[in-house]
Amino acid sequence: MAKINFTKFKVPVSFNGSEKVFSIAKVLGNAMKYTGSVVGDIGFDKLAETIYFSDGPVEIPAEYIRPMMQVINDGPFMATIKRELIKRLNGNGE
Repeated sequence: MAKINFTKFKVPVSFNGSEKVFSIAKVLGNAMKYTGSVVGDIGFDKLAETIYFSDGPVEIPAEYIRPMMQVINDGPFMATIKRELIKRLNGNGE
């Protein structure tokens, strides 16, 4: 299980170590729910809603990590956000 704050998501943005904080909760929640939901079950849809309306860290159940990774890879995110999300879903990082 991973726990991620999607409203204050910090990622590297340059070779000199600069970082930027993004709020990706709404974009990710919408992508999970409305862009061909990978799982298509009530639990995944509820997780999408929880992420969308979150204002702090959200626990991601282990059974939804792989489907989320597919949504993230297919989603409208910068490469640095995709890499960091996948890293954190795999249990690495903040």
